[in-house]
Amino acid sequence: MRTSVLAPCVLIIAGLAGWTASALKLPLAWVLAPMLVVALASMAGLRMPEIRMGRKIGQLIVGSAIGLTMTPQAAGMLVAWSPLMVLTAFVAIGVTGLLTVPFARLSGQDTATAFFSLTPGGLSEMAHVGAAEGARTEVVALAQAVRVAVLVTVLPLLLRSFGEDGGLLSQEGRLDLPVFVYAGVLLACLLSIRLVRYIGANNPWMIGALLAAALLAGSGLVSGRTPWIPFALGQYLIGISIGARFERERMKGILRILGLAMAMVLVLSLVLAGYAWLLSRISGQGLSTTILLTSPGGMAEMALTATALHLNVMLVTGFHFVRSFIVNAYVSNFYRLFLRLGVFGHMEQLLSRLAGEKRR
Repeated sequence: MRTSVLAPCVLIIAGLAGWTASALKLPLAWVLAPMLVVALASMAGLRMPEIRMGRKIGQLIVGSAIGLTMTPQAAGMLVAWSPLMVLTAFVAIGVTGLLTVPFARLSGQDTATAFFSLTPGGLSEMAHVGAAEGARTEVVALAQAVRVAVLVTVLPLLLRSFGEDGGLLSQEGRLDLPVFVYAGVLLACLLSIRLVRYIGANNPWMIGALLAAALLAGSGLVSGRTPWIPFALGQYLIGISIGARFERERMKGILRILGLAMAMVLVLSLVLAGYAWLLSRISGQGLSTTILLTSPGGMAEMALTATALHLNVMLVTGFHFVRSFIVNAYVSNFYRLFLRLGVFGHMEQLLSRLAGEKRR
């Protein structure tokens, strides 16, 4: 009874929090404020309703909004950057492999659990694939939720302080699509999602919607942006779905891992930020943009961050699309490769030697 009465109230409060944060012009207002409200309620023991479909609808709306920013010039840009997209995905996986053993030692978890907890892929995909390799599903799911929550909270505030405004694909100044045209775009996105699911690709709701909308916008068939109300709704649905993952039952007994996961996400982000600085120097892109390109955050959340900061949304999405595909499709292969190469064993020996030197 308590859940059936209070859960809708929490969702209403989350919506009001999003509206307030938006009025105050906070970055990612409709993601962060609802996420915080629902996360606090979940950690307090309130069981939120199943909102898996809500996240899918949110991805449909956000994916189509990102796709509508496509232009022929942007398509050519993505092709030119494709080698660096692949390289960046491998760099992220390599850094994850190096941080796996330190996280395992500090948290008391096995290597498989630590690796799949840190790998920047989809939450459900990492938990599912990790379980097949012997990882603890509840730890992986919590750590992945922490990764997305930390980055979607910290990065917008940090990057806003840089003062950079890319503006290349900003939606400001573009007219909202008429209702019937927008409905047609969503219908095309739903058809694309079915196709993407049929071929077995991961994250079909985000990728399918993005591809369909990008094709329509890039070909000149439609021109405009997602109306404000559905765009806010899509972000709200993504925010509450992240917050609902912090269930009290899931967090029991692994609260210590929560702090370590946060610390490791920050370490992973700092290492990749160093790579982003190098990428910025080589490519001429602003540091804010390259940090988002290389960030271990989720594709939808990082694209929304780029949108909020008027950075190159399509380029950010392209980098995360490539990394998402490579990681989600081949993460178990990378894990087994690291095992065969002895990466985890060598790191274990190195850390043991360093610990031994300290004891002396």
